[in-house]
Amino acid sequence: MIPASQGNSAEADNCDVLVIGGGPAGSTVSALLAGRGYRVTLLEKAHHPRFHIGESLLPANLPLLEQLGVAEEVRRIGMMKWGAEFVSPWHEQASTFQFGDAWDKSMPYAYQVRRSAFDEILIRNAARKGARVIEGCRVREVDFDADGSAASVRAEHEDGRAAQWRARFVIDASGRDTFLGNTFKAKHRHPKHNSAAMYAHFSGAKRHCGQDEGNISIFWFEHGWFWFIPLADGVTSIGAVTWPYYMKRRNKPVREFFLDTIATCPALAERLSDAQVVSEV
Repeated sequence: MIPASQGNSAEADNCDVLVIGGGPAGSTVSALLAGRGYRVTLLEKAHHPRFHIGESLLPANLPLLEQLGVAEEVRRIGMMKWGAEFVSPWHEQASTFQFGDAWDKSMPYAYQVRRSAFDEILIRNAARKGARVIEGCRVREVDFDADGSAASVRAEHEDGRAAQWRARFVIDASGRDTFLGNTFKAKHRHPKHNSAAMYAHFSGAKRHCGQDEGNISIFWFEHGWFWFIPLADGVTSIGAVTWPYYMKRRNKPVREFFLDTIATCPALAERLSDAQVVSEV
């Protein structure tokens, strides 16, 4: 977040805060700031609902959902998740961590969510709280005044129209796009965290019974780990997080490579033995 002072331009709209990106971070900060009376403009390049990965929330999200006023909406679309299961091929038994066993007993569960539904709840909430939400608008350039007192933001609507804002603050919530990180050439890869993921949604995956049905399962395997995330509509999100050397071995289409990778983890493969892929990989 980059501070600036009141800036006026006859050619540009003015706001206190311009937020780049309408995912959970951008929508949350927009709702909170607009709720405090700031003039907030949120620019999102896509249109909600849209697909995104990252579907497993944590218990500490619960107080924030209450603060945002969306707790009931999220409850309606979420799968309750009471814990996390860890399955290792090098140990005889799986281990499950129940959130209710943590030091803080006030947050005993979380949710699994379809991000298309979850993210739309958050961005519509930001608009209700008074933020100006503009979808289908991609930020192209941010220029900061020499004294750091204001920012000019240039963007482009999907129909080609140009737009410009003057902002006191700019918040980069562009996620993997890392807009300002790239602008300032400040982005550095961590050599020990250079992993990649393949993922898809499945129907018919074997889930646990009762309260454990919504738990996330983590399966270790030789080249990384898998996630198993049950969603409320019966679909299960499966992903493989691996190191670059493994991805470089791929000599077939991604779908085949992903299914072959699942086959290397017998515990996961058994839970997917009757499952079907229902999305792109």
